[in-house]
Amino acid sequence: MRSSYSFLAVSSVLACYSAVLDAGELNLSFLQGGAKIDAAAWESLNNKYTPGRYLVDVVLNDKDLGKRIFTITSEDKDSICLTNEWLLDAGIVIEPQFYVKVFNTTRQCYVLDNEPNSHVDFDFSTQNVRFSLPQKGLLRQSATRPDWDYGISAIRLNYNTNANINDVGVDVYGATGITANLGKWVATTSMSVNQTKVDIPMINATRALQELNADLTLGKTFVSNSLAGSTSLLGMSLTSNSTMLPNKLGYTPVFSGIARTNARVTLIQNGSTVYSEIVPPGPFEIKNANLLSSGDVTMTVTESDGSVSTQLFPLTIVPNMLSPGESEYGVFAGLRENEGREKLDGIFTAVSYGYGFDNYTLKSSALLHGKYTNVGIGGVRGLGQWGTLAVQGAYSYGKYNDYSTRSGGKLSLTYAKTFSRDTSLQVASAQYTSENYTEFSDFMPWQRQNDQRKKQQSQYELSLTHRLADNIDVGLSGWHRRYWGDSETSIGFNSNVSARFEQFSLNLGSTYSQTGNGTGYGVSLSISVPFDTFSRKYNSYASVNITDDGSMSMNSGISSTLSENIDYSASIGWSHPNGDPTYSLQSSYRGDRVLLNTQLSQAGRNVTGSASVSGSAIILPTKRDIIFTRNTTDTIAIANVANTEGVKFMSSPYPTNSKGNTIIPISGYNVNNITLDGSTLPRDKELLKTNITVVPTSGAVVYMPFSSITVKRYLLQIKDKNGKFVPNGTWARSVTGVPLGFISQYGVLFISSIDKPTGLVLGNCEISGTAIQDTHELQEVVCEN
Repeated sequence: MRSSYSFLAVSSVLACYSAVLDAGELNLSFLQGGAKIDAAAWESLNNKYTPGRYLVDVVLNDKDLGKRIFTITSEDKDSICLTNEWLLDAGIVIEPQFYVKVFNTTRQCYVLDNEPNSHVDFDFSTQNVRFSLPQKGLLRQSATRPDWDYGISAIRLNYNTNANINDVGVDVYGATGITANLGKWVATTSMSVNQTKVDIPMINATRALQELNADLTLGKTFVSNSLAGSTSLLGMSLTSNSTMLPNKLGYTPVFSGIARTNARVTLIQNGSTVYSEIVPPGPFEIKNANLLSSGDVTMTVTESDGSVSTQLFPLTIVPNMLSPGESEYGVFAGLRENEGREKLDGIFTAVSYGYGFDNYTLKSSALLHGKYTNVGIGGVRGLGQWGTLAVQGAYSYGKYNDYSTRSGGKLSLTYAKTFSRDTSLQVASAQYTSENYTEFSDFMPWQRQNDQRKKQQSQYELSLTHRLADNIDVGLSGWHRRYWGDSETSIGFNSNVSARFEQFSLNLGSTYSQTGNGTGYGVSLSISVPFDTFSRKYNSYASVNITDDGSMSMNSGISSTLSENIDYSASIGWSHPNGDPTYSLQSSYRGDRVLLNTQLSQAGRNVTGSASVSGSAIILPTKRDIIFTRNTTDTIAIANVANTEGVKFMSSPYPTNSKGNTIIPISGYNVNNITLDGSTLPRDKELLKTNITVVPTSGAVVYMPFSSITVKRYLLQIKDKNGKFVPNGTWARSVTGVPLGFISQYGVLFISSIDKPTGLVLGNCEISGTAIQDTHELQEVVCEN
């Protein structure tokens, strides 16, 4: 915040005055023109407190609490009486019993100075109020964690639409997410649309329960359990949420590859599309896909010429160990979603529970339906320097429409070890006792046994990452699978080496898979070289991709920025056996309100193009405002400086709009400090606080008003009726007697006040408030008598 410069003209004089205050009556003749100084004004300062309204800095035991309006009445000349409401608003929480003897029952306020160990000092020159209060007089803060802020009512719309036109046809994909906050509930739904279908994978309402560290969810949601599997649910769930506890991190895998052309990358898990995006030619990474649990993820890359390549990512999430005494649980009840299949009648229920002991964690689960049962148990054991070992077992039993029953078991073992900060290893295996083991998501009682798809008999996975040097990383993953009734096995691996040097970056990747006698492999290499020319930064890249069928593709390109918000790139690609080169141009615009991407490609005589637009809109019904932004996070704060446009905050790129609102991303269940950039405030604004702390729930829209005061500042040049400057040292007071400062050379007076003066009194000179204009410029005023 800008430092207050009120009453600067008074400060030096008051310093001298305080030095001789106890020596007797002050002789004013030592000041230039001091003989003419209004002694009555100086006499008013003999009081400990001078009546008036002040904008002061509040300090409690040397801790700055921000600014507050400090009103002193004529009854407060010698000792200020403060209401409990004012103290609380200033951030001073006193112990009522400690100060009961200094409570003024008539005025309903506390005279803190009357307590022998408490002191309240008002420094008129610096406009500071310092409170020195004993620890016993302050109410102790609760040892429990702070209450969560559930936020205000709001509606958020996140949209993403992209289209790709090529010689095959038009491919359109659109997705929107709608989140509505009402009280302590957060309702969420999402929808994706393409040419063939409309998919609504989720619609539900959730409430965070602080007492239980859990989320209560109603509607269409998911049962996600490492023991019993996962499935869509239409009903209710109550699940513990580890993110409500400190130092808990979620798991987000990274999917990477190389596109030959402007291609659509799609991630599919458990038969559902969880992510879709158009990417330009070259290497790409997807880091923000929302995966529900363990399960194979298939990445499909559809090139602009219609060719399709797929890559399998076996995904096993190792259950986290729980801290000693910590528990996790889940309770589910409802109907299983059809997901395009025949309807399964009947309600199912599921429960899971885990508890942490000193060196290990135990977990259990059960899922019950009229025709299906699944139970599981597991444990995670910390082995100290030897790593972590997880063992899980599950058993399923199902009744089928042909009056048969089928049952089977599954046993899995996962070992993880971080050898140092540079090397980590994970080995996972799963063995099925029968081909009849079925997870609830795959249970279909109308299915005959001969119609069952080929099921796994065993699976082994290996993942190894190693940092060879600070700038070189190596990764390797592989798997081996066997299936019931099939002598052929399936194996595969992926490897990746990335290196970052001062002049360039290099990435080498390979993939291999074999099922029976069929094999497939691919190798990719990419290099990136940044450089500067003509005072502009550029980045060039080249890549090559080779597969086992003899096909090869090469790409090279360059990218740069036209401005802070506009990027562009150009590339050329060539593929064998097609042979036609592909030329591509891409540009993007990152505005405060929207993100735009366009792409244009030519291969031979075929020209293709794509475009995408994405953004967010936040509707605030109670604040009568709609805020458009390029993107937003799950949990946000709406910072407000009332009706003040252009103010910025430290953690947000967006300035306030015409109503003083702006969006700031924050983290749920964590302490967030929101700090205003005081240099962006208008000259006539002062804030009571420039920093506010909040602990929001996940998904909340928290409204955070920063109360401001409009400060009136005037620079006056005052003359008497004869046109002469009012003498130096003449005191100026308000009509209520509040000292405002004294005249300096050439009749100049500087006034800083939270209220516009209704008039000025300078000895025998009186000036009406109507003669004073609201301007920052020097203005001349003349005494009226």
